[in-house]
Amino acid sequence: MAGSRDASRCIGYLTKYLTKHVADCHQAATDAQHAHAGRLAEALRYEPCSPTCANWLRYGVQPKNPHPGLRPGRCRGKAHRREHLGYAGGRVLVSRKWSGKTLADHRGDRKTWLLATLGLSATDPSHFMWEPVTPGDPDHMPPAQRLLHVVADRQRWHAALTEARARASGQPPIGFSATGRAA
Repeated sequence: MAGSRDASRCIGYLTKYLTKHVADCHQAATDAQHAHAGRLAEALRYEPCSPTCANWLRYGVQPKNPHPGLRPGRCRGKAHRREHLGYAGGRVLVSRKWSGKTLADHRGDRKTWLLATLGLSATDPSHFMWEPVTPGDPDHMPPAQRLLHVVADRQRWHAALTEARARASGQPPIGFSATGRAA
């Protein structure tokens, strides 16, 4: 609702995602559209984009980490580029302010989704004891071998996810013949 406590946060969140790489999804086709984009880019040229932006000088505010040669309107920040229309990265709002979730929460959600998609159950971490592996342990592997194991695990996970998605959409699993046996 307009005027509510979270209205500007909601608008900022939506604007952030709606305007990311706007130039990729809409090309100006008429002279009026080109002129409008030009006026917008010119106006954004002088808006502060970050605490270090030289445009703060227009408002009598010293930017963070000032250095000689700062000139308003000459900031090289991403937000001043035409293709971003003033909104680049996390300038408007970071997602956790909107969703209330941390990166760990999002990671957990992705893991839960993945396990459900693959039809697997999550292992109970209380059943395991973690301790560092030292070179004298029988389970120790040299770094190159560990890397190969990590790559192989990633390939298995990707193949399992691709197969689960194919099953969920009713398509035959990729890499199998019409008889259902490996080719």
